[in-house]
Amino acid sequence: MKPNLHMIDGGVGKHLQFTALFDAILKKYNEPKLCLQSSYSDLFKYDNRIATSETISSFILHDFTHTVYDNYKNIFFNDPYKSNFLKGEGHIIKYWADMYNIKIDTVAPNFQINKKREKFLQDDILKLGKFILVQFTGGQGIKLENYNEDNVGRNYKEGQQVVNLLREALPNVNIIVFGHDNEQEPLLNTMAFNNLGSIPKFVDKNDFMILAKHCLSFICIDSSLQHMCSNKTFNKKGIVLWGTSKPEMFGYKNNVNLLSEYPYSCVINPQHIVDKFLKLEINE
Repeated sequence: MKPNLHMIDGGVGKHLQFTALFDAILKKYNEPKLCLQSSYSDLFKYDNRIATSETISSFILHDFTHTVYDNYKNIFFNDPYKSNFLKGEGHIIKYWADMYNIKIDTVAPNFQINKKREKFLQDDILKLGKFILVQFTGGQGIKLENYNEDNVGRNYKEGQQVVNLLREALPNVNIIVFGHDNEQEPLLNTMAFNNLGSIPKFVDKNDFMILAKHCLSFICIDSSLQHMCSNKTFNKKGIVLWGTSKPEMFGYKNNVNLLSEYPYSCVINPQHIVDKFLKLEINE
């Protein structure tokens, strides 16, 4: 019997959120594994629930792709961004589940990391000691030439002040920044992997999915790090900073969600952020 094909586009965070549906989709269609086409196919290549994870094709009307897609029984391209979800009345995963007509027990991501890579990095992760992850800029699944520093009102512009306050309060906890180097000036008082000799540079989003499992906690904007650290199996709790977007649509109740009082701009007092962070119950 031919398998079904599930397609997804959008950013890294949206792809990670889609994993919340995997088990329910498998159960509904009584299939042992999923076939995926997506914009970031590498995110799913290490998941044992996935049979194939390929990059989505933009040439679906060409003759050779007709042959490719005929290998599948049904092709699903359910997309909440093309539904009533845009009205802002509920969480993206609940709308996604409704489009599939499935039930879910949590909206939290449920991705699997690269276990082989985790084992390779194990000693180096131990050398990091206790660490937290931070992300104050985003919007780039891959590094772009012309980066929008505003990021549609989601970027937080006082990240250095937050880092300085964290360093003062937690001198023995390392701070690791997630993001591309063209998004902001390098943040002082954070770990610079290039200068640590035996510790390799954690090179991409797949490595940070591993670090998300091992971190103490995190502080981030509404971007991909939030979804990495909110994996339901990691049991992490962090601070998420919200500007234009809303936690009711993209966030998780387990985290402390801090909202900007200014529309279309992420403006939140750095001291307030750190005070909330220091009150978190963190599993060490």
